[in-house]
Order: sequence, then C-alpha cells, then structure tokens
Amino acid sequence: MRLKSLCVLFTWLNIRWLSGQTETYRAEVDYSAFTKGKTYISGGFGLINANFILARTLEKSLLGSWKEVNFSKVPNVYVKGEYAVSNHLGVGLNIATGGLVAHVAMDSLNNQNVRIAGDLTYKSWSTLARINYHVLNDGVWDFYMGLGIGLRMNTVRVTSNDPIADRWDFPVNLGVVEKRIPSSLSFPSLGADVTLGLAYSLSQNIAFYTEMGMAKSALQAGFRVGF
Repeated sequence: MRLKSLCVLFTWLNIRWLSGQTETYRAEVDYSAFTKGKTYISGGFGLINANFILARTLEKSLLGSWKEVNFSKVPNVYVKGEYAVSNHLGVGLNIATGGLVAHVAMDSLNNQNVRIAGDLTYKSWSTLARINYHVLNDGVWDFYMGLGIGLRMNTVRVTSNDPIADRWDFPVNLGVVEKRIPSSLSFPSLGADVTLGLAYSLSQNIAFYTEMGMAKSALQAGFRVGF
C-alpha cells in the first residue's frame, strides 16, 4: 500500500507539470533547472530497498527449514555526476551501494546451550555509465528519463555463533557460495538501472530530486548541485 501511494503521488506530480500547472513558477525565475554546459553532482538515499522486497518473498520458504528469519536493510546510497551535453541530454556516472542481512536462528543448540544463529549478508556496489534525457526542462521543474549500464560487484558472507561447527546447511541452493563457515565470496555481474526522475530547483544551482524505477531502490531521493 505504501509503495502504491508513493507511485500515485509521483505520477500525480508529473501529470500536474505536464498539464501546465507550473506557469507561475516559470514566470518567477529566469533560469532552467538543467542547463547546457553545466556539471551536476547528486547525492541521495534509497527509500524502498529492492533487495529487501525480494527477501520478503523468500521468507516463507526459508522458514520451512530455519526456525526464525529476520531481515535488515543495508542502506542504499547514491552518488551521481552528470554533464549537460544540451538542455535536454546529459551523460555521466552513477555509483550506488546497498544490500540486506538475513538473521537466522536454528532449532539446535551449540555446546554452550545457546541457540545456533548466524547472518547471511549480501552487499553490492555498482558503477554505471548513465544517460539522461530531460523531457521537459523549464523554470524550476526538470522531468527526465535515465538509463544506466555498467559493473556491479557482489559480496555474500555467512557467519555463525557456533564455536565448533564448520558447516551450515543452507535451506536454499546458493550455488557458488560454499557451506563452510565463515564463507565469503565476491563476484562481478552486469549492473543496470532504468528510472524516471523529477527535480525541483530550490535555487539556481541547488535542486531536490526523486527517482523511481528499476534500481537498487524502487524509490530514491536526495539533492542535486550544479556547477
């Protein structure tokens, strides 16, 4: 319900812009939110962790073999740079990080009569070449579409509080991750994102932005500074 409400709000803001309701804003400023020749640096946080949503869908199958499973998020952080090739086209770099942790409790006890528990941690960071097309850029509003592709590095690590066991039976097949504890594995993969963005200029060089789409977070928000 929360995600649906956010999507409705985002869509409503874009429709309001497209319907010409921002004429008063255009009259108040003599600059554009996105200007040819300028460089823009953005920083933001993810509001809806896509990995966390996926983990929730796996929770029932995990609980079939493990006594208790709880998930916590690794914050999604975004840093972006973009150069305005024209008033409607920008190219740049997108660096992002995020992940999740599954806290697991077993049915059995260790030799200290403490319930065996452990963490399955997944973290990733990506560096993507990105292109943005600024569909409508007038006055304080900037509505754009973005596409990024590049390298994603993934790390999976397993830890346990059992002082004698050196193996852990995973209820799901993790493939390349060994069952031995501690187990840590890093591997590269293709990274990509596709988002719709909306920025509102607070001044000539500072703007608040929000993006939604297929990325580490379904929704993200932050600030953009122009130079």
